[in-house]
Amino acid sequence: MIDTSELLRRLEEEGAEVMRVLGERMPVFADVLESEDEVLVLIDLPGCEQHSVDLKFEEGVGLTDDVGGKLKVEARREKPLEEGFKYIAEARSDFVRGTVPIHADVDYDESDATYENGLLRVRMPKTGGTEIDLE
Repeated sequence: MIDTSELLRRLEEEGAEVMRVLGERMPVFADVLESEDEVLVLIDLPGCEQHSVDLKFEEGVGLTDDVGGKLKVEARREKPLEEGFKYIAEARSDFVRGTVPIHADVDYDESDATYENGLLRVRMPKTGGTEIDLE
């Protein structure tokens, strides 16, 4: 005879582990917008505090090695546990990590970022031009 309570317990543990691993590898949700002068990246970081957000820009890893780059973001999510409760299943990762490709040359030293209500806004001015004027 099959011990269904043991089977359910193992399924619960293994399912929680699968969700934890998937959560660690989930990409960030980001929109990339572009104007003539700058690139604007909007990244959703729900549940993260501003002090935990870490941004880095890596040049030359866009569509070609000499154009663009990638914006790397990592943030820690606060998950307070209510008194008297314990986790039965935990699918939300403590960390949010991801990479956003930037397919334009930008001046990352002159970039600025703001964070409010779970939304990270990164403005990066473009360098040079991609258009050639015909005379």
